[in-house]
Amino acid sequence: MPVGGRVAGGKGGSVYSSSHNGRAHSGVNETIIWTSVGMGITITLLITIALCYIAREKCKKRHEPYR
Repeated sequence: MPVGGRVAGGKGGSVYSSSHNGRAHSGVNETIIWTSVGMGITITLLITIALCYIAREKCKKRHEPYR
């Protein structure tokens, strides 16, 4: 299967023009979008947890009596 924009022997059609309204791959695109959103939320959550942990450690050191 060709990777480029045109199919050999086609009349100027694109590889992705398998339906007349251009929604042939909308399910795949929607899955990619939702996966990206989920990964973004997960990364944000992990960064927030890490920053809270660092802040907690600094606060513990500050309130520790000097020895």
